[in-house]
Amino acid sequence: MQYPIDKYKAQAKQTFQTSPLIENFSTWTNSWQIGNVFDTLMDYLVRFPDAEKAPGAIAKIALDRWTKAAGSLCWYDDYGWWGIASEKAFHAEYNGVFGATRESFLTIARQCWDVMNTGKTGKAYSYKGGPNVWENRENGSPTGYFTSPDTWAVPRIAGGVWQYDMFKEYRPSGECSPSDSNPSDPNKTDLGPFQLTVMNGLYLVLAARLGANGQGTAEAVRKEINFLKSWFYLDQEPGHEGQEGLLMHFPPRALVRERVGTYAYCDAKGSYPPVHGYNAGSAWCGDQGLILGGLLDYLRVDPADPIAQPQAVSIAGGVLYHMVTDRVVQPTLNLTNDPDDYGCGSGVFWRYLLHGFRTNAALRQQVLSWVNADRTNNAIYRSAEYACANGGPGNALFADFNVLATLTAAIEILQAAEA
Repeated sequence: MQYPIDKYKAQAKQTFQTSPLIENFSTWTNSWQIGNVFDTLMDYLVRFPDAEKAPGAIAKIALDRWTKAAGSLCWYDDYGWWGIASEKAFHAEYNGVFGATRESFLTIARQCWDVMNTGKTGKAYSYKGGPNVWENRENGSPTGYFTSPDTWAVPRIAGGVWQYDMFKEYRPSGECSPSDSNPSDPNKTDLGPFQLTVMNGLYLVLAARLGANGQGTAEAVRKEINFLKSWFYLDQEPGHEGQEGLLMHFPPRALVRERVGTYAYCDAKGSYPPVHGYNAGSAWCGDQGLILGGLLDYLRVDPADPIAQPQAVSIAGGVLYHMVTDRVVQPTLNLTNDPDDYGCGSGVFWRYLLHGFRTNAALRQQVLSWVNADRTNNAIYRSAEYACANGGPGNALFADFNVLATLTAAIEILQAAEA
């Protein structure tokens, strides 16, 4: 069959120009969501610059949104979305779409990395960055609040990065604190902070891409990849077989879970205490994209790594075969909480699949083989058709974002399949 590429181009252009996407993007108040959408808008415009009414217009809107919302960014992962989108300003192919804002976004990329890696400055409390959260924890009492059997938060694997600094008591307005501060206290329900997959994925991607641009982050990349490998194969530790690591296996394919399910061993409990909110059978499609992308970006640091490329390919297959309904890629698998954030999962995945398709020959070859193995029922074609007919999942901003991300990826992949 011949894929209807012109239809997808027309629908993508309509989504960009006449849907509420840009209006919502211009007025949205959730800053990490704006940064995420900005990333895909730039990917679309670098391919279809004529869709923009004036060169650099979207980048100017994004800079305005950053300027107005930067003070409201809270957790370290918020900065990751903006940092990764802004890193595109390092690449000559994006010069036309950044225009006069290019230098501003180069600065933003570096600033976001500094906050993620070493913390916030000018605050009354100590914030030392995602890699230092555990060492920087505020125990809150001589008994050690974060190591007490009743409020256990000792990480199963040392290292990695956390979403935010941990403290026992609520911090006052202006400190941008979560309502609760300990992720494991059974008396509290909260979004974190955790060593979540999304935080570790964002950190790895931004570090790897900045490192490729000579920004001195290679050592951070190596530390993070070693941490993730420990998470991947936690279930293979001697004496701990069968305990879930980060990977959900569908041999030869895999998905990554939202987090590892247990804390470090607690003698007083005689067990590995469970992490609050863990669901072994759930996955977020955005995590799949981030880890897939981070693994492939890592190959710039260590091209001989034997694990990164095959693991990335297996995750791509995990999504295209196991995170689908009627072969349409879904934002989540068995996740029902926080739909406002999780609704963008499929769009995030398509962005990173497209980046890998362009930059990694092994992934490109495998994706094309999946398409050609079932020309009428593969997930790329079916997802594009669904997006044209039904729109995308998610809130008012993410629905159009998901459509644009899906079609931008499908156009390039399916065109290559026709070649």
